Amino acid sequence: MNKTFRLIRTMLKMQYSLAGKSSGEKIGYVLLAIFLIPFSGIIISVLNSIVETLYDQLAPSGNENALLGLLFVGMTIVLLFVSLSSVLSSFYFAEDIEGFIPYPFHPYQLLAGKAAAPFINLYVTSGVLMVPILTLYGIHSGAGFIYYIYALLLFLIFPVIPFTMMAILLMFFMRFANIAKNKDRTKVFAGLLTFVFIIGFNVIIRLNQNPEQTAEGAAQLIQQQNGLLNIITGMIPTAYFSTMALQNAKALNGLFFLLLLLALSVGTIFLFLTAGQKLYFKGVLGLTAGSTKKFNSGKVSKKIKTQPVFLALLLKELRIIFRTPTFFMQIVVQSLFGPVFLVVILVFESSSGSIGALGSMLEQFDGKAPLLLLFILTLFILGVNPASYSSISRDGRSWPANLYLPVPAKTVIFSKVMTAWLINLLSIILLAAVGLAVIQMPPALFIAWIILTFLASWFTSLVGTSLDLNDPKLNWTDEQEVFKSRFISLIALLIEMGTFGFIVLLLWNIDSLQSLWMTSLLLALLLTIAIGISHVALRKLIGTKFLKTR
Repeated sequence: MNKTFRLIRTMLKMQYSLAGKSSGEKIGYVLLAIFLIPFSGIIISVLNSIVETLYDQLAPSGNENALLGLLFVGMTIVLLFVSLSSVLSSFYFAEDIEGFIPYPFHPYQLLAGKAAAPFINLYVTSGVLMVPILTLYGIHSGAGFIYYIYALLLFLIFPVIPFTMMAILLMFFMRFANIAKNKDRTKVFAGLLTFVFIIGFNVIIRLNQNPEQTAEGAAQLIQQQNGLLNIITGMIPTAYFSTMALQNAKALNGLFFLLLLLALSVGTIFLFLTAGQKLYFKGVLGLTAGSTKKFNSGKVSKKIKTQPVFLALLLKELRIIFRTPTFFMQIVVQSLFGPVFLVVILVFESSSGSIGALGSMLEQFDGKAPLLLLFILTLFILGVNPASYSSISRDGRSWPANLYLPVPAKTVIFSKVMTAWLINLLSIILLAAVGLAVIQMPPALFIAWIILTFLASWFTSLVGTSLDLNDPKLNWTDEQEVFKSRFISLIALLIEMGTFGFIVLLLWNIDSLQSLWMTSLLLALLLTIAIGISHVALRKLIGTKFLKTR
């Protein structure tokens, strides 16, 4: 057991130690903490209003505990999604796992160590909503001291069951999947699985929704005590046990439900370690096994052909992103999640007729109003562009090769900028499809918006690449380190939204400016100036930083 705890501590130090962090990263932690103070106040204020309203509406019929049930059901779904990606990344696709296999550790000990960092992420994720909502519920319900003790214990043990059950399912899959012969395809499929699972779940929920039946059923359940709780938590027993433990904190049955949940958590941990002892190494070794195919020089020579250097570098960057599972998940999946989720919601809502009328509503607004709203929304979606702010860091220790190849530095860097722009292009195509087919935007508004979107995408690609070139993270052992514990995405978003957020606010309040085309030309001119400044800044960074990034 002592060896297991040492292994957990070592892996946590490798993940979260500040040793080797640049001064920019350390300053980023401080800035984030300062930024979170007012942001947390806003979030708590909004949550307080929601909890107070729902509690006042549900309390007269004795269904106030449905609020807790909804919280625990929602957190279960969120924790399952988070566990899916974190288990795959930490247990199987992390580069350091191969270094631990030769040491005299049992598989369950390695699993315990690898699970430590994902568990911290789960606690951070659940703490964002669970802690404030449970506290606010206790305040509005006048709960006693025992309630808060139970709430703290539930916060500590609730993530255990979603994480362990998802880990067991994935270990079983990774053990029996034919990974050794299809290594790249399996890794990409694993990254894509998270994306499909989230969207598919939303589609199934919406397909089974009938507004009239939902309203009628809610009216009947509201008349019964615990009626809403039973329907909300019917598919997730742990959510029901957690709710009843808090609802009856002063009674003996509240302690019974808490102990029952604790026993289930201990049982799933035991099952997780037992399954890991049997399955984990076989799944990991399946990943590291080589292919049995023989090298065919003839096929390789056929694929070798002369092409422009810029195009070759561009294709290389795209292949690295799509073939590396962590990069695929963090860059492609993350970039597409927002637009695809928006498409699913709008497509299903359009069947009710509420979205179909949105296009005609846009025509009734002033010329500039819908354009400014669409522009700032698009800039926010495209501003979080992982392909740009990981441009240099993705190369890792292989980056010095770019310093010795007979390729101009500008060609190398701008091929990375173009890669980021092309990744954003996927999101733009989806958003454009929504604008034309679902919302049915007016043609003039659509043309103006899409041109501004292309310019904004190039601007965000330049900003992200410049920030990463200024302070790249090259000495990583796991691809996740390129994205974790870095605040470069927040800095990029603040630069982009801060600059054009102020401009949009200024244009909104200029009464003499109402024309759609005049507003479009002005925004296009400002974007062109911002792109020109970004080009100059990036070229200067290439001259001062390119040869120093080692």
